[in-house]
Amino acid sequence: MKQKLLAPILLLCLTAEIQAAACLIESDDDHQPIRLCQENINIPQNLFTENFCRPNIPDRSFAISTVEACPGDAYGVCEGSRTEGVGYQQSIYYYSNATDAPVLKAYCEKISQGRWVEPGATPDSGRDPET
Repeated sequence: MKQKLLAPILLLCLTAEIQAAACLIESDDDHQPIRLCQENINIPQNLFTENFCRPNIPDRSFAISTVEACPGDAYGVCEGSRTEGVGYQQSIYYYSNATDAPVLKAYCEKISQGRWVEPGATPDSGRDPET
């Protein structure tokens, strides 16, 4: 009886672990460097690796690595980013150019319906010091 209960629990844990995969995407051409990481939240694994981890930017080439989790040195993260028309979510970590943060934040919150997080920022960093 215990074995019958244990198998579904192990399968559930394995499925959760597989879906937690991420892909690190780094440009490997002579253009301005691009480095980002997409961390899967609820996308079926094969769809995530075959479609979501394949940037389609004309005249650019990328090295794509599957990793367990995105590196922690991002300047910004769009948590719970959604793709228009589907309910799938992922978190996108940005590393390349921190001056892009305002545009990426707006896109994250308005278009992707995600939540923008700046990992290095303190909770008070947006407040006026004189208030």
